[in-house]
Amino acid sequence: MVKEPSEYSLSSYVCNALGVKSDIHTPHLLYLALGKTESERLDNYRALFKAHVETQLLKEIRESIKKGLTLGNE
Repeated sequence: MVKEPSEYSLSSYVCNALGVKSDIHTPHLLYLALGKTESERLDNYRALFKAHVETQLLKEIRESIKKGLTLGNE
């Protein structure tokens, strides 16, 4: 994997978080709802990636993906 989301070549992160323009990227309605201005949307999108995922939760996510199971509760 990569250390930063912007390093992943197939991700839309550079468009949604850094404002890089692309002919093949169309902003999703949920992305557009992140703010009234482009600057607000960029800031709010980057904030989504600042959260740290605890080691145990990350392990559970990986295990459920490997087994093709859903993860969560009621």
